[in-house]
Amino acid sequence: MSFELALVAFALVTMTALTIEIAYAYISQGFGYGFSSNRPIVDRGALGLRIQRAYQNQVESAAYIVPVLAGSVFLGVTGDGPALAAAIIVFGRAAFVFLYYTGIHFIRIIGFTCGSLGSLYLAFQCILAVTG
Repeated sequence: MSFELALVAFALVTMTALTIEIAYAYISQGFGYGFSSNRPIVDRGALGLRIQRAYQNQVESAAYIVPVLAGSVFLGVTGDGPALAAAIIVFGRAAFVFLYYTGIHFIRIIGFTCGSLGSLYLAFQCILAVTG
């Protein structure tokens, strides 16, 4: 997977998670909730909290994934390994978000690990591109 495609795919995963969070809020709280400027504090329930936290985690992961993917583009990192790492990052993060929704705590770590290790590998490749 090219780094440009990985950036776009990562953005699509993030936008999908946001859309699900917004849709769930409208479904569970009513249509007027989205237009209220003084929203009451409501009990989101277990699923609502998982949806919110999955999106929040996806946004937080952008702080280390997007710079590494963009750096790989700008530094001209090439090869099958970095391309595979980019694909693993995207699919790992998509799996993490989905698995977070399920509420199965121990299995979502697989998706998180894929995104983190792929990013670490690409960061190392970027360092090699700069120094080598």
